Amino acid sequence: MEEYNFGVELQAALSKKQEWYNSECLQQLLDQYRLMHTCVRNLYECFVKKSLIQPDPYRLDKKISDIVVPETTPFSESEIPNVFGARFSDYETMLDFICTYFRFSTENLTIQKVKQLIDLNKAFDWEDLSMNSAKMNTRALAMTINSAKNNAPNVVQSMINDSVSKCSQASVVITKMLNELGLFLRELFKGGLRKDLFEHPDFDKAKAAESAEGELSEIKRLYTKVTGKKTIFTDLVNEIVEEDHGPDKERKQAAVLERLAIKNIEKVEKKKAVGPDTKEMLMQTIVALGAMAPTLTQLHSKLGENFTLLYQKKNTLFNKLLAALRKAFHIAEKERICNLPIKDVKTGMERIQKINVNEFLSDLSRKERVFNGIGMKGIEYQKINASNEDAILAFANKQISEIQSIFVIINALDAYFKNEVDTEFKVKVKGMQIELSALRNSIINANKKRGEYASFKEEHAQMQRLGLTENG
Repeated sequence: MEEYNFGVELQAALSKKQEWYNSECLQQLLDQYRLMHTCVRNLYECFVKKSLIQPDPYRLDKKISDIVVPETTPFSESEIPNVFGARFSDYETMLDFICTYFRFSTENLTIQKVKQLIDLNKAFDWEDLSMNSAKMNTRALAMTINSAKNNAPNVVQSMINDSVSKCSQASVVITKMLNELGLFLRELFKGGLRKDLFEHPDFDKAKAAESAEGELSEIKRLYTKVTGKKTIFTDLVNEIVEEDHGPDKERKQAAVLERLAIKNIEKVEKKKAVGPDTKEMLMQTIVALGAMAPTLTQLHSKLGENFTLLYQKKNTLFNKLLAALRKAFHIAEKERICNLPIKDVKTGMERIQKINVNEFLSDLSRKERVFNGIGMKGIEYQKINASNEDAILAFANKQISEIQSIFVIINALDAYFKNEVDTEFKVKVKGMQIELSALRNSIINANKKRGEYASFKEEHAQMQRLGLTENG
């Protein structure tokens, strides 16, 4: 009965902790990666602009499908522009992949993937950036940062210092969360093995209960048949056997359950008893808006390329002549207007929306800068945070409404480019569905957080009307 009770309690604890990871903790981990990516991208662009590193011409064409850690082998200081430049570019691209396409769930995050993420986090030692570092990647980064700050305007120096500081903080948090996640995934694997093997009809429970050897023998006998895996994780299997038959099995079982306890429950409950900070709740909506910045940057880049293709004329003699005449007589290019068919999702009716291309791209660029400032928690974020709740809510409502309109237009443009670009240029059209999917999810997340704030405020107001709050 003792063994059975431990098994039941274990599965309940695993299920509860897994739900907590998927609903809360992994979202926090993603937020840390988004912050780090924003800072790294700003540094990368600064380095390229100052010609301190050589940009990779094939950077945007690289197809990434899994986590790849940049090289850490030594190189000479004279190779910094090329070798470090390529590695830092790969690092930024990998963070972009993680923030945009990687699925943060316990189903997707395996022990091996967590190890790869930890190794990625070690590619540059943000907490100890030194030009004397024994790690060449870190030394090159420190030297490039120093060169970037040399004679730079105060605003650039401030951006660099802020980015480095935030990368250092995020790196510490990410490492801690990944190490804890790795320990949990080990327990999840063990719990899954117990469930799959011990409840299998061919598993000899009597033999397994007799001795450690008997249980180990049964696990090995059925392991490949049940899991389909050729490699057996000996250390984890040994832990299971020790927890069931070891001389101090009760202590080991208690330690497992202790590791699976969700530590912050008591803290959250105490906070709820006093009442949550409604302004902080609302600022979570603002943070969710800031997280859209990298996706908007990608969309902006692809839109620019696609619009160029859309208005690119066939290289005929007549078109060459027209271009030469325009140039000779200083005739400005005709304003680029796009009559975009947009289908109403609710009614199914189609309408034509006139888009001034330059104005649309300029508006998108402004939106990108605002959201980037929020994501960096810079001046834009501080100004919003210093406002009262009504002003913050009005800002959030305006931004969500505008970004929803932008989403509708870009979604329609994705199909429009594929239909309207000249046949000879169609192969170069950049598809945008992956970025649009990421933007849709970000909008849903921002709406969800705004809805949670609105629901709580309404509930609190109702309780006050009923005289059920301390302020009532």
